[in-house]
Amino acid sequence: MKNLYLLFLLFIFSATTQAATLVQTALITQGNLNTEQTFIGSIHFSQSSILASKTQGLVLKVNFDTTDKIQQGDTLVELDHEILNSKIKAIQASLKELKLLKEKSTKDLKRYKQLVQQKNVSQQKYDEIYYDKIRIDQKLISSNAELEALVIERQQSIIIAPFNGLITERFIEIGEWVDKGGKIATLVNPQKVMSLFDLPASYALKIKPSQKIMVKVGSHSLTGTIEGIIIQGDNKSRTFPLKISLKIEDSILFEGMEAQINLPRTSTNNALLVPRDAVIKRFGGDVIFIVETADNENKAKMYPVTVHLYNNSMASISAKDPTAEIKADMQVIVKGNERVFPGQAITISH
Repeated sequence: MKNLYLLFLLFIFSATTQAATLVQTALITQGNLNTEQTFIGSIHFSQSSILASKTQGLVLKVNFDTTDKIQQGDTLVELDHEILNSKIKAIQASLKELKLLKEKSTKDLKRYKQLVQQKNVSQQKYDEIYYDKIRIDQKLISSNAELEALVIERQQSIIIAPFNGLITERFIEIGEWVDKGGKIATLVNPQKVMSLFDLPASYALKIKPSQKIMVKVGSHSLTGTIEGIIIQGDNKSRTFPLKISLKIEDSILFEGMEAQINLPRTSTNNALLVPRDAVIKRFGGDVIFIVETADNENKAKMYPVTVHLYNNSMASISAKDPTAEIKADMQVIVKGNERVFPGQAITISH
């Protein structure tokens, strides 16, 4: 064992006396490092409506088809309202008659009130005219309400679009009879989109609403806002849906498309960070080489380290020796370090 150690020292001495090795360096930084877990979800339209008829009737006109772009207020369907028009005319005629009767009863009541005061007619006769007028007034109120209901029903025979969107399904044709509540079409708003992801409880409990998150859909990277976790999960998979609303501008998405998000899995805070290439294996452990300058000469100094976390091209580390002074802004060798030994002279490539 002693001979092996002497051979190692001899090897190190030999290496340090060789010509300086060309290396590339980077600065050690301090900060946070996260690893991420990718989750797969799907796209859904958050504003989607199965339009229905508020009244019954025969379909006279259908002004849309599937895939049509619809604007709010567009007339989609017209139902037959010929019978309603007849009922409305009858009520309007009845109202004219009632208004004449009210006018007459008002005049009669005024005249009989004077006659009662003069004691030319009985109080009973005056009361009869008074209550006749009240009945006419109530009948007038009732008929006005009936007319208003018929007008509303006629308006409902013309079905209009409640919001901007696209027609994805059509359920009626001209000549068909539509019942009250019968399906007309499915209308979706392609500008109001959400994505759903099933998360295990360990991730779901850490979700904070209103946070921004990037959602990848096909070739698009969209900004999403976390709405929250739907607290009713899947009993079999023990997962809970995460709802994210998406900001759609020029992108066109389809319901059912695959969406991806990355959520932090583990993290280190306020740690020393080095490029991944700075960490190499030596003597059965992880080491880095720091550049030390003395007498205008750069030399490599080896530090055994513990790697806490890798994330893409970065690594979070700490010195195995608690007395070792590894600090931010030190130069660490990232290329050529596999040819470097402790104390060896180095030349930094810029």
